[in-house]
Amino acid sequence: MDLFSDIIGQKNITLSLSGAVLNNKLHHAYLFTGPAGVGKEAVALELIKIVNCTENKGNLGYCGKCPSCIQYGSFSSDDLLYIFPSINKASDSDKALKEKSVMISSELKEKARLKGYYKFSFRSGRYVTLPQIDEIKYFARFNSINRSRKFVIISQAELMNKEAQNSLLKILEEPPADLYFILISENPSVILDTIRSRCLNVNFPPLNDEDIREYIGRYYPDAADETIEDLVQNSFGSTDTLRKLNSESGSELKELTEDLIKIFTASLPPVTTKLVDSFLEQIKELSDTETDYIFRKTLNSLITETFGQEKKLSLKARSVVMTDFERFAVMYRRNVNPRLLLINLYLNFREEYKKWQMIQKEI
Repeated sequence: MDLFSDIIGQKNITLSLSGAVLNNKLHHAYLFTGPAGVGKEAVALELIKIVNCTENKGNLGYCGKCPSCIQYGSFSSDDLLYIFPSINKASDSDKALKEKSVMISSELKEKARLKGYYKFSFRSGRYVTLPQIDEIKYFARFNSINRSRKFVIISQAELMNKEAQNSLLKILEEPPADLYFILISENPSVILDTIRSRCLNVNFPPLNDEDIREYIGRYYPDAADETIEDLVQNSFGSTDTLRKLNSESGSELKELTEDLIKIFTASLPPVTTKLVDSFLEQIKELSDTETDYIFRKTLNSLITETFGQEKKLSLKARSVVMTDFERFAVMYRRNVNPRLLLINLYLNFREEYKKWQMIQKEI
């Protein structure tokens, strides 16, 4: 039985979690991994509502109307702690902190409205920090007033700094009763092995075309028929990417993607460095989802178009290029010098391109 009525796609995952709920075998800590916009937070939020719904006692999912469902669904429950990379700075004035608080509250309302299918539009902070893990320790000290199961969601768990990860590990080693963790990550390789080993790892694949069409029908019922297939093909199985493409910033993202493709394929030093600087200046205020789209679309173009349709990049070289792009994404999110990162990515790609050209001459 699948208890997850609001989730698009990901049936293997929802059926497995439904079985865990029905058999009272919920793991104390989960690590949800996969690209942005594939339903990781949506599943996490619905799981919490299913577990704590006070009305649906007949294993029918959740009612969506009881106080528990409403509070969990709106991130307002005292039994839910939602952690994400802090955007507050030590130098922030009281006014700045208040403005950020209002912004975060508004973004959480949007996440609730879209039932978890929404990524913050602002750029995330650099790290999940030790004081935020201390919040979890304080949260864990008290029993639920409503006698419900308490949950901690850590979004972008890969951005926990070393101190935060070590502190979290101590909690996971001796988890309090009725306290459950859901760590959400797009790049789990940078999470400590000891943390990953204490979590049940659940990998979310990209949504397929039918899933994306279902999402469009549900959340964008007014989308023009002639644009739907373009959105499906360019979303890369991500609802976050689709949402950006369907917004006013969609055309800007496509233009920036074309600029980046030209940097890799049609520029040579020293012009390249000037183009890189100009490009980075234009994307510095973009959200992670927007930059993800630009680099994903660029990677796809480099692999499937730059090297020709008949003589594509070898599997080995393809793996090298893809790994380089993935590494760039991780380092870029960690605010490592973006100029050096992008120039290094460019040089590595050009090296693989030269190798490919030499192979083609020998054929």
